Amino acid sequence: MNTRQFSISSFLLILIIYELTTAVIINDFPRILTRTYNQTLNLSDLAILTCHVTNLGNHHVTWLKYDRNTSTFLPLTVGEQVFLSDKRYSVSYYSISQDNSYWNLEIYNVELSDEGIYECKISNRRQSVSIKINLYIQIPMIIQPSRLYVEPGSNVELDCMIYNINTSSITWHFSSYNYTYDYYHYDYDIYEKYQHEKNISKSQLIIRHVQPYHSGLWTCTYKRQKRSARIYVEKGAMKRLLSNNHSSSNIQCTMSLILFALLLGYHMTHRI
Repeated sequence: MNTRQFSISSFLLILIIYELTTAVIINDFPRILTRTYNQTLNLSDLAILTCHVTNLGNHHVTWLKYDRNTSTFLPLTVGEQVFLSDKRYSVSYYSISQDNSYWNLEIYNVELSDEGIYECKISNRRQSVSIKINLYIQIPMIIQPSRLYVEPGSNVELDCMIYNINTSSITWHFSSYNYTYDYYHYDYDIYEKYQHEKNISKSQLIIRHVQPYHSGLWTCTYKRQKRSARIYVEKGAMKRLLSNNHSSSNIQCTMSLILFALLLGYHMTHRI
């Protein structure tokens, strides 16, 4: 074997050993079994972001949060150490076997500022694994009334209210069975009023001289939250509503009488 052949053989042998060593290192590196997911909570809830890890060994689980100002993920915790002065944040972990453990980032009494993208990450100089959790915070939100029967030419008012926040970023959308349209450009009898008092933000949608083409679903939206009200505009709408209520009352009355008769018969039978 000449020198050239020996050099090539040595290089191939070293390459094979390196690849085998690298494969072993990769196989030994921790894995995160949890997949990226979304979590939606109400304001003031307890958030528990879960990261299921296997084969952790001497590595550390790091929790990070995406910072929009710097467009980077900033570390919140490493292992059990929390790098925040905010006492609402903590880390809990438990093992279900020698190789499987759960590392949870817990946020007590969640606030709107807690909303965002969180990352569970394990890394060293050679490689890393991570998953992301999108945390959304909902705010108490209602619309009144949620169903309305009105005569053509009447005035309609819908109130959309959000609690614990001062905002004017509530938008309204309309859709019917036949079409969807932008009423801002076509209907000058529709306008909105905003007000904030006692920790409640309210957007009031006012429709003057309502017409049948206003029948449909009116939805108020704040970020990803939506509340809808359905409006029925037709002649005789109030009479129809009263008739439906009367029929419902008659049905309830009939059912009550039947139940009373059955109970009376039961007691009479057992007394005999």
